[in-house]
Amino acid sequence: MSGTRKLDELTAAFLSAVGSFAKEVSQDKITVMSFDKNKLVWERKGDLYFIALVSEEDSGEIHRVILQDLADQFVSTFYEEIRKELPASKKFQPFADVVEVTLQKFDGIPGLARRYKTVLLPAQELNRLKQVLAEVEINRDILRGGMVTTDGHVAVSNLRAYELEAVLDFIPTIEEKVEMKEHSSLDKNTAILFKQLTKKGFCAFVVKTGLSEKTYLELLNPFISLIELTSFDEARRFVPDKIDGPISFYEHDAVEAVIPSEDIRREAKMALSSFSDSVQSGAMRMISAIGDVTTVAEIHDASGLIREQADEVLAQLIAKGIVRITKLFPIMEDRDERFVAYLEVIGIKKRDFDVVDSIWKYCNGSLSIREIVERSGIPATRILEVLRALGNHVKWPKERVLSHVR
Repeated sequence: MSGTRKLDELTAAFLSAVGSFAKEVSQDKITVMSFDKNKLVWERKGDLYFIALVSEEDSGEIHRVILQDLADQFVSTFYEEIRKELPASKKFQPFADVVEVTLQKFDGIPGLARRYKTVLLPAQELNRLKQVLAEVEINRDILRGGMVTTDGHVAVSNLRAYELEAVLDFIPTIEEKVEMKEHSSLDKNTAILFKQLTKKGFCAFVVKTGLSEKTYLELLNPFISLIELTSFDEARRFVPDKIDGPISFYEHDAVEAVIPSEDIRREAKMALSSFSDSVQSGAMRMISAIGDVTTVAEIHDASGLIREQADEVLAQLIAKGIVRITKLFPIMEDRDERFVAYLEVIGIKKRDFDVVDSIWKYCNGSLSIREIVERSGIPATRILEVLRALGNHVKWPKERVLSHVR
């Protein structure tokens, strides 16, 4: 889809949405409007609307601040032109570069704000912090870092999700100005170095162990010094609309490949190139385990990774379009004489037959494993175990089948 077509559709959707509400509510009071999986966020300056189409999960407040920044830049740059009765729209085209640069300055912040309390600094200050953080991380002994304010708001972070979770867990326990903490989610020979800054908060870095405390601080000094000079007093603070836990998936949904098997390992390596060797190895084991009906739990077991790491790898593979999660809607054959004879041949145990007897009426493709568990009260692991033992007498569609009720 071309940029022009995207803009046309966005504008049409916006005007239609606002028009439908204009009679009921003042347009000045409407600043966010939700659709199926997205929402429109906008900022108004006089007769100008600055509109963003964002994910439903994103903070509207964060994007409104970004739009305010863009609006101020646009009006100050093109003030004389927009005062004209018929502005020359071609003169506005270079502003696309300004939009791109501004979005890069805020890159990553909306994602953080979905799950964590976040403090949003002005774009220039935030960009400077990110640049210096990246420069510090070039050193081979400094892997990733971030900064959290005293009141628990994330200001900037390159930490992976499970590392940031560990940092937030550790912060209430930090007593010294400088502390090194080990955590089970980290790779071997790495730890989290905390530097406490009075009335500011905590700088936290995943580092390779083996250096002296003094050496670490010398390497990290450019970033820590910049944090010391940064004021967070007037910065805007945001709390997620809904506090979600760490990334997690239902253990008994299925994982299936989206791309051809000959491409999946190459694409996965590219998608996970920033992860450690041990995590990448775990990801390859996950991929090797994918079959026709492979559950999330089985993928986790195959990976050998801790749950948080396996979930983050799975989330990355989904985001890159390499795999997807699907529900399972098992269909068991009708209980005719042939089916009963088969059960006798395989010598099904009474406790397994009792499971078959209890769930048979639900296994017609209209209910997922999770829904069958809710109705039968039988654990998902037992249901899967018994159904798999029935071999070809059970089909495993991954879309709901509308069927008669038995």
